[in-house]
Amino acid sequence: MNEKSIPAIQNGTHLHQQQKGVRTMFAQPTKKHVKCFVLAAVVLTLVGVCIAPLAFAGASMNTIDPVAIVTDNGRHIMVTGPIACTEGQRADIRVTATQRATGAVAEGHTRITCTGDIQHWEVDASTQGDETFVEGPATAVALARTSDRGDTDDAHQWLVNITLVGE
Repeated sequence: MNEKSIPAIQNGTHLHQQQKGVRTMFAQPTKKHVKCFVLAAVVLTLVGVCIAPLAFAGASMNTIDPVAIVTDNGRHIMVTGPIACTEGQRADIRVTATQRATGAVAEGHTRITCTGDIQHWEVDASTQGDETFVEGPATAVALARTSDRGDTDDAHQWLVNITLVGE
């Protein structure tokens, strides 16, 4: 115990009551402190938003179009979608599609060279096994990996419920 505290006993436990005028460990923030904290948070957020695109290359704005086309008597489906990736990179896009009603599964892939703008990709996915696709609901999963001079710098996966239509 120090001379700044006065012992008190409550339910057999020693408590320390602080004398008047002694600062507590956690002082209440002043309006000035709060304003400085808010200003610092805003500045750091703006800096992060401006620098983040420069620091991280890779894929963005990616999804799968909601409609895919069934071809070749259900043995192939054409899956498409948009992607934006850093100019000069390569994007490897792998698609797997499934249809619960028929048990059909199809896989396919493509590679594009990124332009820095939103581009549209197209994958001709072939069935795996004897089951075939029919018009109706299905699910598609895509995986995009971007690379710069052979070094992978991003991987992103997404899943979309799609509708299959005939050609």
